[in-house]
Amino acid sequence: MTLMAACDSAVAPLRPAWQQDPNLFHRGFPARPAQTTDQPHMVARVVYAEPERLKGMIERQGDVADAQRGMARMGDGTVDLGVQDAASGKWLESYVCGGVLFVAGMPNQAYKLVVKNRTPMALELKVGVDGRDLQGGGSASLGRGSLHVEPKGKLELDHASNGPLLFKKVSGDSALFLHSSPKGGTGLIQMGVFLAADAPSMGPEKLRPDQVAPLGFFPVGRPEQYR
Repeated sequence: MTLMAACDSAVAPLRPAWQQDPNLFHRGFPARPAQTTDQPHMVARVVYAEPERLKGMIERQGDVADAQRGMARMGDGTVDLGVQDAASGKWLESYVCGGVLFVAGMPNQAYKLVVKNRTPMALELKVGVDGRDLQGGGSASLGRGSLHVEPKGKLELDHASNGPLLFKKVSGDSALFLHSSPKGGTGLIQMGVFLAADAPSMGPEKLRPDQVAPLGFFPVGRPEQYR
């Protein structure tokens, strides 16, 4: 499968969430809105299918595909995300296209999700796989979850509530169009990322100069990122 790699861009990369989201910017006060909201700061999405079908889905996505070797930077850089074969530990063939991680996997192949927290604050995750909640087994949603990732830490997930994570048979391209649904469906993995409720408040003395907004002003609205 041959795909064009993304070209270098002169546009400055998006800053991590903890540098640009006013709810995640600490000046010695608890970031209570970000610690309690049920609205995820960002949503990382994985679409999977058999290799030949995946190629067609990427083409239909209509964006440049960037082949990954290992973990991929998702959204605004809050987390890195990758998918491994559960038996061998090898990274699966994957591409980032249009902000989505496309992964080649065969039906009934056991896999592992690997998440890296790139921020100095604890995060909480809510993961939906094929329309089902990873932990509870009910319908998937993007509300606040209880999977905890330590600052700069890593989390590996290879089991759901009903057993090992297994790729399903994907027919059609419906997974491409389920991103607006909190539930999702077969062939789609969605991960809501939140600032953990127990994340400590950080005083301004711990912030690097490039983390401080000019003149004390913060960006208006949500941080730029793929949703």
